[in-house]
Amino acid sequence: MNKTMLIVVNVITGLFVTISSILGYGFSGIGEGSTNDFTIFIWLFIWVIGLFLQLKLKTRVIGLIITLIPVVFFLYVYIAAVMM
Repeated sequence: MNKTMLIVVNVITGLFVTISSILGYGFSGIGEGSTNDFTIFIWLFIWVIGLFLQLKLKTRVIGLIITLIPVVFFLYVYIAAVMM
């Protein structure tokens, strides 16, 4: 994968994971008597770890895989919500 494509993938997945994490944090406190749940930001933290692993040539592939894990999780949640 060339460098430009890697940057584009990281920007798109980064925006998707960040927006999804913020929405998940906001929606987690909607219920009666519930508070916002910070654990949704773990997915953003995992994405950042994958991004840092991509900076070294030796760990670029594993970094890309780790970066895509939160994306797959949020896509699964969105698809499961639509199918309900």
